[in-house]
Amino acid sequence: MTTRILAAILLLHATASALAAQGIQGRWKLLAGEDLNADGSVGRYPWGRQPVGSIVVQDGGCYVQIMSSDVPEFPRGDASTVAQMSQTLFSNYISYTGPCTVDEDAGSVTLKVEAAWRPDYAVDQTRYFRIVGDTLLFGPTVRVRTDPPWDASAIPAGTFTRRLKLVRAAGR
Repeated sequence: MTTRILAAILLLHATASALAAQGIQGRWKLLAGEDLNADGSVGRYPWGRQPVGSIVVQDGGCYVQIMSSDVPEFPRGDASTVAQMSQTLFSNYISYTGPCTVDEDAGSVTLKVEAAWRPDYAVDQTRYFRIVGDTLLFGPTVRVRTDPPWDASAIPAGTFTRRLKLVRAAGR
């Protein structure tokens, strides 16, 4: 009995060590996308309360895809349904990919966008991250590497800190 317990503990430790050694490499499933106020409260949910998406960081390449799972309604009116769908797509969907460089110590990923959902998005993107257990916190400012509250004087008035919360996908 004692041998089995010891074996189980060693196996759990080895698994945790292996996951930590992977760092950000692998596939991550989106759990939440939030725009946070300086005090940590949610100011808005840019892709709704149940967004769908993933981030893949593998072998020097990165892929980001996020969309709303909300089903929009398109009322009859001046704008055609197609025009309304196009507007909704651009405001509720994001996707880009390209080669990336990861700095695990700094908690940053720099991505050279080669393809994106918008043609004007082909620029270098630096994102910051922190891994807590099997959860990845990911966003465009270094603040995502710490927990709120943040210094409100360091955040321009009327802006949020975007933070994605993801979980490592099974099977990498």
